[in-house]
Amino acid sequence: MDSVVSAIAYSYFTHCQNTSEQIILPFVNIPEADLSLRRDIQYALSSIGIQSQDLIFADDLKSIPTDTKMQLVLVDHNKLEGENEAIMENKFHAQVVGIIDHHKDEGLYLNANPRILQTVGSCSTLVLTHLMDTIKKSSIDFSTGRFLVSAILLDTGNLKDAYKTKPEDVNVIMQLKKQVDGLSEDALKKENKTLHKQKRSTEGFSFTDILRKDYKEYVCGKFRAGISSVGGSLADLTAKFGKKEIENSTKKLRDDRQLDLMIIMNSYNDASKKHCRQISVVGKPGVALSTGLVNSVNKPLQLESQLTVLADDIQSFEQVNVAASRKQVAPLVTEFLDSM
Repeated sequence: MDSVVSAIAYSYFTHCQNTSEQIILPFVNIPEADLSLRRDIQYALSSIGIQSQDLIFADDLKSIPTDTKMQLVLVDHNKLEGENEAIMENKFHAQVVGIIDHHKDEGLYLNANPRILQTVGSCSTLVLTHLMDTIKKSSIDFSTGRFLVSAILLDTGNLKDAYKTKPEDVNVIMQLKKQVDGLSEDALKKENKTLHKQKRSTEGFSFTDILRKDYKEYVCGKFRAGISSVGGSLADLTAKFGKKEIENSTKKLRDDRQLDLMIIMNSYNDASKKHCRQISVVGKPGVALSTGLVNSVNKPLQLESQLTVLADDIQSFEQVNVAASRKQVAPLVTEFLDSM
């Protein structure tokens, strides 16, 4: 959600202040088919009349003419990854000319302008802050205002998550509440509830769909790792899908994506409403890379109680450090792979 809102907001408001003939388009870095797995994003897009055919997706890159001149502004990440890196650099000779992100700084594209990297709850906070002068001069209706804050609501729990919420997130919401008629506290509360319901919706999904729903991939030299964020405990998912489907789907995604490491991060609330996390790791058959990763992240993630829910070659643990989401875990994974 954050990547999509950030890309659309940046493209639109930069277009509003653009005096050249340059075309500025949002790029959604997933296959178009995967959009159907993100019901929160579909809901948000439909609320402002955007359909999938209005956007450019990862699988559209192959059909774009080679002589297309392209410059890139990265939002919600600060490093080109995987197949898209090769296509952007080798096919289009594209240059990264801007970065707005809230993840760990990879130290790349140092001449980018803007180059904004700051820890906040949502990348869209940084995008909207960067373009706030243009936004204030624009006429924004309720639906558009609600869309602009949707990722902030999701990422910060309507500004109630004390760990994730930063003053910048609060400030953007306050600015838009002043500007947009109807964007009241009650409206934000209602929208936050709807977005979370849509995000959790997995009715009719296979476990493969659930793995693909919130999946990100990382390339470190010769190594490739994938991380799927999944709602629900391993026990509940096993009861719903069966042990074999979970094991087979996990290993199939590993093999299809040619991953050296496949990681599943489970997030859920237990019976007492306590937030819990679990993490599972599987590597290539006969390679000890997964054990090395577990040893590397054991202390910062506070791994305890190795679980025996799945096959022996899928190592699963309770993650006591529940503050560590994928945003914090991914750098640990890439640091480990870079050291190999």
